[in-house]
Order: sequence, then structure tokens, then C-alpha cells
Amino acid sequence: MSVEYDRIRSQVKTIEASRPSAEENPEGHREANEQITRLIDRSRLYADADRSRKVPL
Repeated sequence: MSVEYDRIRSQVKTIEASRPSAEENPEGHREANEQITRLIDRSRLYADADRSRKVPL
């Protein structure tokens, strides 16, 4: 696994550990989920861009 994958995975685990339960704080839970989604989407975007640079035209 790449270093980038490990970094994203550890950030997601940190957010999940501090995320409040949905019953206790639905708004905080939703915001944490959105933060995780943005982090993963951004990581995929950069990975796709990096792969496209390596493909010969």
C-alpha cells in the first residue's frame, strides 16, 4: 500500500474515533461523515490525476 493511502486511512480513523454517535449529535455525525467523504474524494481525484500522467498518449 502506498504512503498516501496509509496517511488517508489514518486521518479517516482519527475522524471516526472522534465522531459523535448519530443519536447523540446527528449534525456532528453528519459533518464528520461529510469530512470523511471529502477527504476520500480528494484522495481519489489526485490518484486519478497521477495515473493519467503516467499513461502514454
